[in-house]
Amino acid sequence: MGLIPEEIIETVRLRSDIVEVVSRYVQLKKAGKNHLGLCPFHHEKTPSFTVSQDKQFFHCFGCKVGGNVFRFLMLKENLTFSEAVTVLAQRAGVAIPVSDSPAWQEKDLKRKGLKQANNLARDFFRQVLQRHDAAAPARQYLAGRGLTPEVLERFQIGFAPPGWTSLLDHLGKKGYRPQELVEAGLVIKNEAGRYYDRFRSRVMFPIWDTLGQVVGFGGRVLDDSQPKYLNTPETSFFSKGRTLYGLHLARQPIREKGRVIIVEGYMDVITAHRHGVTNTVASLGTALTAEHGKLLLNYSRDIIIAYDSDTAGVAATIRGLDLLLELGCQVRVITMPDGKDPDDFLSKHGPGPWEELIDRAYTLIEYKLQQAAARGHVKTVADKTEVMRQVFPGLAAKSGVQKEEDLKTIARVLNLSWETVAGEFKRFEENLGKKWTNPDNIAKNTHTIIRKGEKLDARGKAEAVLLRLVLENPARGYKILAELGEEPFRNQQYMTIFKHCLEAGQHPEYRPEGMFSTFENEGQNILSYILTLDIPGDNPDKIMYDYIRSVNRCARHERREELLRQIRAAEKSGNDFQHQNLLRELVFLKNIDEAEKARDFGRVRKLTGEYKQIFCFDTESTLERGGTVHE
Repeated sequence: MGLIPEEIIETVRLRSDIVEVVSRYVQLKKAGKNHLGLCPFHHEKTPSFTVSQDKQFFHCFGCKVGGNVFRFLMLKENLTFSEAVTVLAQRAGVAIPVSDSPAWQEKDLKRKGLKQANNLARDFFRQVLQRHDAAAPARQYLAGRGLTPEVLERFQIGFAPPGWTSLLDHLGKKGYRPQELVEAGLVIKNEAGRYYDRFRSRVMFPIWDTLGQVVGFGGRVLDDSQPKYLNTPETSFFSKGRTLYGLHLARQPIREKGRVIIVEGYMDVITAHRHGVTNTVASLGTALTAEHGKLLLNYSRDIIIAYDSDTAGVAATIRGLDLLLELGCQVRVITMPDGKDPDDFLSKHGPGPWEELIDRAYTLIEYKLQQAAARGHVKTVADKTEVMRQVFPGLAAKSGVQKEEDLKTIARVLNLSWETVAGEFKRFEENLGKKWTNPDNIAKNTHTIIRKGEKLDARGKAEAVLLRLVLENPARGYKILAELGEEPFRNQQYMTIFKHCLEAGQHPEYRPEGMFSTFENEGQNILSYILTLDIPGDNPDKIMYDYIRSVNRCARHERREELLRQIRAAEKSGNDFQHQNLLRELVFLKNIDEAEKARDFGRVRKLTGEYKQIFCFDTESTLERGGTVHE
């Protein structure tokens, strides 16, 4: 499908009541103007998921996800924006016109045809497994692995016959040209220009997208031929880096259990599901990608990695842990005993001992230390220093209690005193702090605060309320610009929303909830968060100026802290001239603060004007951008 016209999208949005859509998935209760329920995107016991019928958006105060009705369906069913609009349009009885572009129609038709070829191939392989004499060894192998007819049906397992052109001939009779099947990943063209089946004499495992459509295959040989597993290559609709095997079957169990288990292979997933561990998916090999992580975050932040215990599996686990932690996931690792994989372990021991393994899963710190100790890499001072360098980043964002416990664990494993390890970590934090002083990281940190639910500082809170006031009435934005300058918000996402709001507010039909489609994931999360804020008091303009003063106050405080650091440095270096100038500026800022405390706003304006004329410095504070306050 081509681009959907904006007026159609808006019609679908207006006809799709978000409370009705969300209620298909979440049990909602009326609470004042809003509806509350348990969040479908993370595991929780106390409802923190709110839906506004008036403004037609949702927001979770637990995992900080939010957006409009399209975003909800995209996250819940892992759809693209166009797919979500199409689903809701069908429910609302809105016809979506087909793109007028012949090129688009041809491309869309071709893509659908190639995907359909994979579905037809799946049917062909299943028939061969059930009826073909050549599939007898495959049937025997699968039965020996404990795969009942019901399991074969659920996972749509088949067999590719040994002939060179069996599938090519079969799909050719259905109208597919050989080159189309090459593009579908099912056929190979050799240097001589001849076409032949990619998969031959292999047990076939279909790979699905999140909607259950076949997009590729994994084929396993029954003898010692190489490669043992052969996968569909990258196509226009299949990428290993964006696909998780079995996710369409595991989505609901993941939400119900509040966590997801990632394994390596097809049989690991199938065996796990056979034993009732249905919240299991596979990463189609050992390489976890950022796209995998983002996909999983739609369903749970609690992720357990259960890769093989061989060297490649260990290395892949560590890479996966680091990547998922960077995305904000809570990650643990199962270590497989005796060199087994999950398939072996579950087949031998069953789900009970498997659950015990999950309960004993390592955190990142514990796992890295355990692996380092197992390799004997904690003998010299250099070894121990390198191990600490690897594990300290995972401690930085933890609570004080958890951090102390982890430091004790590090000290115990490395045979060092707690004081030594704590001292090394303190130096690490000091160096980390220096890296976080630039404006980009400050803005990034603010996003993290919002996403993880930590408390905003005074300036962050003031900026959030100011943005809420502007969303309610965009005309206020020009007053804020007049008071705080061209960049009134330290948080760059706030700044982006602010600019869009000023532009959208020029249209008479402006409504803040109509802006959701303007932003991607994080922007929608922040916009929904801002819209949940209540405007305090009954005089919003007075509130606005109060919070403008708060932003200026915070800016002065930030500058004073910087001045004190510079004054100490000047004293240490003996630079008396710089020392005197810095002290003079510090006194000036204190005078402005005292005038504001006395509510002498005329004097505040006068002193601020003089301050800007006298002092020039290169910081990000609002003061230098022209921050003054009108009473």
